[in-house]
Amino acid sequence: MSNPDVYLSETELIKVKPSEIGFEKNTFCSASSLQCITYLAASAYQAADFPTGSAPYYNLHATGNGVENTISHRMPPTTFNRFKGTALLLHGYGGSKEVMMATAIYFRALGMDVVIPDLFGHGESTEAFAFAAKEHTILNELLTQLSLKQTDKRTIAVGHSMGALTATNLLSSKYINAAILLAPMMSFELAAREYLPYKSPLLNKLFQNQLGDIVNQTMINAKVTIQETDLLYKLKGTEKPVLLINSNIDTLSPPAYFSSIQNEQVEKVVFKNRSHSSLMVFGSNDISEVEHWLLKL
Repeated sequence: MSNPDVYLSETELIKVKPSEIGFEKNTFCSASSLQCITYLAASAYQAADFPTGSAPYYNLHATGNGVENTISHRMPPTTFNRFKGTALLLHGYGGSKEVMMATAIYFRALGMDVVIPDLFGHGESTEAFAFAAKEHTILNELLTQLSLKQTDKRTIAVGHSMGALTATNLLSSKYINAAILLAPMMSFELAAREYLPYKSPLLNKLFQNQLGDIVNQTMINAKVTIQETDLLYKLKGTEKPVLLINSNIDTLSPPAYFSSIQNEQVEKVVFKNRSHSSLMVFGSNDISEVEHWLLKL
């Protein structure tokens, strides 16, 4: 639980180097905490960058929840630059900044610059794993620096699974205007009870009676409380727009878990028959609901 490196990916990712599709790698270090965070950055696509007949696209294959999903989307240059700003993209447990490149392709085609950090304990991060509960402080500092270079100050935090917790925490930042939460995780003790049988039925059989103690000790070791991993109360009180996206079959982020949120700022959308990992990206059938929400901001 405390070592994301043991995670086995359920998603077939883009097999190119970030630099080959326009991403630059950067490192930002906090002057106050001395923590550092590595991130990818890229600018919005421009029509002049694509020869006639070519267009950015992604095709992502994902498994989980008993289904296989292939999510694809092609964006011709005639559809570029419909929504300006910056998208801060936050991966889930066991992922890295690179797994969000497909998500970034969509937002770059939409007209947004993108920033994709490694969460603590993931990818190239040298910081201790913190269940995505601590990163918002250094990311707020990074956003402060980036805002000096932005012509359009509108910034949206987009978080998948565990990364949705960081996105939710960032709603308190003056540099974040809204958030999109993709299959956000439940409070960690609940997520762990769903994750273990979902990921490893054998381990679940061996440790199901000790799981509560394992979770508690893991959280103590990481110096993170269960309450810090619960985004419900934060969403109930947020005054900024949030798009909450779930799948009807996702046991790790079930729509029913979020039913107590009655905040009019939180719009809920349920995609049909999508595995947990596939919700990192939008398919051609999904984008109308996403873009309808974006254009209201």
